[in-house]
Amino acid sequence: MKAFLLYRFVHGDGSAKEWAYSDLGHGEAEVRWGPQGRLRQAQVTPITTAWARARQKVRKGYVRIGTVWLDDRGRPVEPIQPPSAKPVDLKSLLGDDDGFYF
Repeated sequence: MKAFLLYRFVHGDGSAKEWAYSDLGHGEAEVRWGPQGRLRQAQVTPITTAWARARQKVRKGYVRIGTVWLDDRGRPVEPIQPPSAKPVDLKSLLGDDDGFYF
């Protein structure tokens, strides 16, 4: 699962196609495209090429949607959220001693 920056083009009939890229961190990007919600096609390209294509897509009418998480098949997934930490009760941890200061 990777984070991608997603762009969408909506046709007059309501159907949509999408294009997205993910910065792989070493000068390359994974680019994905396909019908809405099914970005099955993929290629690895230089990040600068992905940035240039993103600008071209916007000029053609694509709208930047934002960051989405895609699985290895190009399907959107929700990122796994770590469990929220419970607050620590410092008074019970340190005791009621009035002589302790932070």
